[in-house]
Amino acid sequence: MAVTLTVLGIAQDGGVPHAGCACLHCMDAHHDPTLRRHPVACGVMGSDGSMHLIEASRALPDQMRLWAASLDRDGVVRPDSVSLTHVHIGHVDGLGQFGKEIMGAKSLPLFASSSVVFEMEKREMMAPFTTSKVSAMKGFEPSEGCGFELVFIPVPHRDEFADTHAILIRGPDKSVLFLPDHDKWSGTLAQHGAETIREWICSLEADIALIDGSFWNSGELPGRDMSQIPHPTVSESLMMLGQRREGDPEIYFIHLNHSNPLLKQGREYDELVGMGWGVCWQGQHFSL
Repeated sequence: MAVTLTVLGIAQDGGVPHAGCACLHCMDAHHDPTLRRHPVACGVMGSDGSMHLIEASRALPDQMRLWAASLDRDGVVRPDSVSLTHVHIGHVDGLGQFGKEIMGAKSLPLFASSSVVFEMEKREMMAPFTTSKVSAMKGFEPSEGCGFELVFIPVPHRDEFADTHAILIRGPDKSVLFLPDHDKWSGTLAQHGAETIREWICSLEADIALIDGSFWNSGELPGRDMSQIPHPTVSESLMMLGQRREGDPEIYFIHLNHSNPLLKQGREYDELVGMGWGVCWQGQHFSL
């Protein structure tokens, strides 16, 4: 059985539609359920059939069904482990659904950094889990015999409560970098001693990268100080990357804010795809 990563959500923490928003994207999603987008998450099926969730969003019930359907299975997937990149709300607010009021999970393995575990214990969210505090840059199997490793990679991202990590999913044939959130490329690259996005991704030996695409540009939220919402814009990333070249990794943008024009095909989407890059979609598979 092949190790398979499934994209379970592509939106920023609030999903689409976004609470309290009447923008065109959100209203279209209210009227047409096929336009709804879950908060970012992915699932990895091991070579032994074990199922491993990365991020626990409020859309967990729909994502568990999406995961099963995308693998041509009936019912829903119940994960064998959970891993968390950081503690911002859209990445952890599904944890409560594992508790006794809903799923009744007991001693489910959960992997996160020590500061993330500490913060979630303060929020009293850890009762259904057996936690493992992960060391950065050290690969581990989330379950014995699953056929892949996870590597937590520290990145700077508004770490007011706990730190933040990207996760490298290292399969037998390919590796995927999952980087839903970070502040700026300058800080991330400097932290890892790299000068360019290509250099850093290649140094990780990642064949595929799912990277932060929260906003298309810095003018996307009129009336908001976007310096208080630090993310590299897609426009900045494209400027740094330029046209895809032979030998480059595959790069797809995820964690799209409800305001992001990449949620629909249009000028911005065509520009990005024309440069050789992509936008993730829910249910997308990568064989590792």
